[in-house]
Amino acid sequence: MPPDSDQKTGDSSPALADETFRLHPLTPIALGGRVLGILIVITALGFAERGASGGASPNWIQVAIFGGLALLVVVRGIITVAVTSYHLLGGELRIDSGLLQKQSKRIRLDRVQSVDVLEPLSARIFGLAEVKVTTAGSERAAVRLRYLTLPVAQSLRADLLGRSTGAGEGAVEAPERLLITVPHGRLVGSVLLEMVSWRLLLLALGPALTVIGQQNGHKATTGIGIAIFVWFAVLIAHAIWQRVNSLWEFTVTESPDGLRVRHGLLSTTRQTVPPGKVQAILIHQPMSWRPFGWVQVRMNVAGYGRADSSKRTTLIPVTDRAFAESLVGWMLGGIDLHDIPLTRPPRRAAFRAPLWWRAEWAGADDRVFVARHGLLSRTIDVVPHQRTQSLRLSAGPWERAFGLASVHLDSTPGPVRTRAAHRDASEARQMLDRQIDRARMARQIGTQQSAPAPQVS
Repeated sequence: MPPDSDQKTGDSSPALADETFRLHPLTPIALGGRVLGILIVITALGFAERGASGGASPNWIQVAIFGGLALLVVVRGIITVAVTSYHLLGGELRIDSGLLQKQSKRIRLDRVQSVDVLEPLSARIFGLAEVKVTTAGSERAAVRLRYLTLPVAQSLRADLLGRSTGAGEGAVEAPERLLITVPHGRLVGSVLLEMVSWRLLLLALGPALTVIGQQNGHKATTGIGIAIFVWFAVLIAHAIWQRVNSLWEFTVTESPDGLRVRHGLLSTTRQTVPPGKVQAILIHQPMSWRPFGWVQVRMNVAGYGRADSSKRTTLIPVTDRAFAESLVGWMLGGIDLHDIPLTRPPRRAAFRAPLWWRAEWAGADDRVFVARHGLLSRTIDVVPHQRTQSLRLSAGPWERAFGLASVHLDSTPGPVRTRAAHRDASEARQMLDRQIDRARMARQIGTQQSAPAPQVS
């Protein structure tokens, strides 16, 4: 079971009415935590080096320089706290900031796509957290409140989500129901399989050069081989640590204000995606996971760009395929992905994609469009009709030569990029026209979630 970190704040939480609030006084230290830590380490190493070499006194010039830099970092943070305030005004969040050049950001809460509570290590030490509000638009439009105490951040998140969904002011943390917690062993195993599998070829290059150099007596070749091995080993270990650290204790829960995703070892992220804000979903199965039946689930959310970190678009980093398909079906209103009729390209598509054309499947029902693709690593893309942003038809010179075309369904920026590839040109045109009609009708009717959420086995 995940740690019970999100609980109702009750009467002890500060009331979040229509008034002015400010950042926490310890924000300057938390903001400059990384820089201050580096300066302290460099200074300590300098003292240790002079002590080891028998230096009579510390290098006061070095101390003054690093002390001055640390002071500038803290002063900058103090100014930020002094000139920044936020206001909850009914259906609007306003952020006022700036010392010489004043800025005022206004966020309509009915356009909020997600509200995240982030706890970087430098802030977590002091019990502080950041509230990040993402709206329909780009990642640059996100508003970040750094830093508040964790109870205030959780209360603010609940209030923002309550106002954005029409529940009204002063909403408290809604109860939640656990959907899945990723076991630690499965997470580490999946990361090792995903990270190491194809990188082993690069890692093996170093020992190969080392052996060649030893057999031929070339010391330079041997040295290069050892350096390559050490370099790639460090890179792989760092990549594995970063992913495990960010996805540790990955927990997904269901609540009235949306899906809640919590994860992180040193730095913790609490992400809340309100109902109906997920634009598209994919279920991906890397080749190295296929013997275990594992998959990962990722999503497109308006405001999360392609350049955004993958952990924010990850719904489940690793789980069983059956549970992933049932969860995606529940999120999209109780559909069954296996009931959606799919077709694949005509046989002449083999001239365009000789190996992959048999793995290209696509189809739709009255609620979603589904595309399955991938020969070694397999992916299922699912886009609700009402979330389709645009549709387009493409046909390159090679496709046109064989009377083929591809239909693309454009969603908001993110990991899901859906297309029905290498179709007969007339079939692609019909598919495009039908999708335009389905998207128009879906927006008029809307889709309500009515099925109960699945339970992990």
